[in-house]
Amino acid sequence: MISNNFVYEGTLDSVFKAIMGGCLLYLGDLISKLTGLDKDFIIKNFKEQNVEYKIANALEKKKVSDFIFTLPGFIINLECNRGYWDGLIERNDAYFCKIKAELLSKGEEYSKKIKVIQINFDMFDNFEECLGKENISKFYMKNNENIIETETSEKIHIDMMKSYNKYLNEEELTKLDKELVILMLDDYLEIKKIAKGDEELMEVAKRLYELTDNIDNIGLYDPEKRRKEEEALKIEYHSNIAREEGIEQGAKEKEKSIAKSLLKDGLPITKVCKYTGLSKKQVSMLM
Repeated sequence: MISNNFVYEGTLDSVFKAIMGGCLLYLGDLISKLTGLDKDFIIKNFKEQNVEYKIANALEKKKVSDFIFTLPGFIINLECNRGYWDGLIERNDAYFCKIKAELLSKGEEYSKKIKVIQINFDMFDNFEECLGKENISKFYMKNNENIIETETSEKIHIDMMKSYNKYLNEEELTKLDKELVILMLDDYLEIKKIAKGDEELMEVAKRLYELTDNIDNIGLYDPEKRRKEEEALKIEYHSNIAREEGIEQGAKEKEKSIAKSLLKDGLPITKVCKYTGLSKKQVSMLM
């Protein structure tokens, strides 16, 4: 049974998936607010996609995307980002590109008919420089004249912390604020207070209770294990960046060494540049 009013937070990986896949009224209302798609259209046509896009690179070797579902003409990828780290955007871009590539493999004409939307639920407030001051930021591929390259790709970032800070400061919450905050709470009494009188929010509150109360979910979330996994992911990312930079630096040093030998043998600068790939300025500095 639930003790001390504790329930699992809705932002935890398994819980997030369970809510998005099992609270259709909530999902329909939330996604409608974020994308502008009709709520009834979402609820009627929702289909969870079982294919998980595993990323076979250093950014996300052992993880899978958080949640993917389809609608007629749309594939929607939900990512819950519990903290910001260098490489996070690149990791989620990898998911996004995997989905696009899978569509293209089915045929160019088919891929043109499907719009891929990635929605990032961000639990951090240190990304404002990129996302801006609004709660929701939408990104497209554009040129210098601000013309969108394609209508089949869209990325959305939503700053959950803005809503959570409003909750902490006891400010009036919009329906969207409540739909975000309810995912971030682990006190069932507080969750019921926010959800009171609202069909979609009560659906989430009930699901959180069921997930926590279900004996099959014992060990569903180990905070220490999760922390270690996140730290390991960050370390792996930075290690790969450092290794790549080290290889690049080593290659440059080798090129410089060859250039010095060629200059010593009397080869003109233009020839040295051709054979080493160094610029005239770089070669001149070695003389």
